[in-house]
Amino acid sequence: MTTATTIHPPALVRRGSWIYCPLLGAAAGFLLRVVAAWVAGLPWAPFQGVFALAASGADPWGMLVAIALGALIGLGFAGLLAQERLTVTVGPEQVVLATGRNAHEIPAGEVDAVFTERGHLVLLDGSGAELARRKSGLDRLALRDAFREHGYAWRESDPYAGRYELWTEETPKLSLRANTLMAERDRALRRRDHKEAALLRTQLAELGIVLRDGHKKQHWRKVD
Repeated sequence: MTTATTIHPPALVRRGSWIYCPLLGAAAGFLLRVVAAWVAGLPWAPFQGVFALAASGADPWGMLVAIALGALIGLGFAGLLAQERLTVTVGPEQVVLATGRNAHEIPAGEVDAVFTERGHLVLLDGSGAELARRKSGLDRLALRDAFREHGYAWRESDPYAGRYELWTEETPKLSLRANTLMAERDRALRRRDHKEAALLRTQLAELGIVLRDGHKKQHWRKVD
């Protein structure tokens, strides 16, 4: 039986964030402490209460506390980054996309094409619908070799690239519902609300619409 292949984020990324995030947090705490007393004395400055609190306490303990708190906040950010990193396990029977404690299992028989696009790993089924689109950060060649080794159809680019059309308001080829969702998503992209944009992408996928984004513009195609 063929052993599954797992592609992890680079070790430098996995381990480095636990170092540079606390260091950056500690540096931010130091700088905040340095400028806090000055900003708190400016009558027009916003958030004076925050700066007054940061400036409270005599040095050196006040400075040490500020640095320690900054480092702890940095550790928190490192934890959040760790939860968002993608790990891919490719086997002869299924593909597992894992982020943090969540794992999405996709049976091998459903996967018709695999490729990377603008830093995302994309899996399509036989109709051209997206089974998954995940922000990757993984080595593209390692992904390619793993999928090919286990018999998946790896593509160098989107096999449906020529079918996308630029979305404009009230596109007659789309239903009223689809156009409404596209308009909402257009506003989300302009606000850089990536969570809302992802949710709307999922709702459009349920209508058989696949999207490609570029320069805050949406391109679409219908599933076969």
